[in-house]
Amino acid sequence: MNKPACRVVTYEMEGLLATLTGTRAKAWTPQTGPDTRCGVDYYYAHSSGKEAYINVDQGHFTVSVDGESIFSGDPTDDPKLKRFVCER
Repeated sequence: MNKPACRVVTYEMEGLLATLTGTRAKAWTPQTGPDTRCGVDYYYAHSSGKEAYINVDQGHFTVSVDGESIFSGDPTDDPKLKRFVCER
């Protein structure tokens, strides 16, 4: 009996944030934050004091920095961002 294939997707959020903001990936550090109960939430702080929020819901990303939306969509559709998504 054949089992359905399992698809594992990982994201390199610091790199994604660095590309979107023109900063360095090492300057972003994960933070804890509230759960919106819609998809998966990620919170990051930049060494400059900026705060980023990333929500991933069924492959759709919403990224905001200091409350301003800077990206909405699928990063695999963007040539600059797709390198931060690994599918196996």
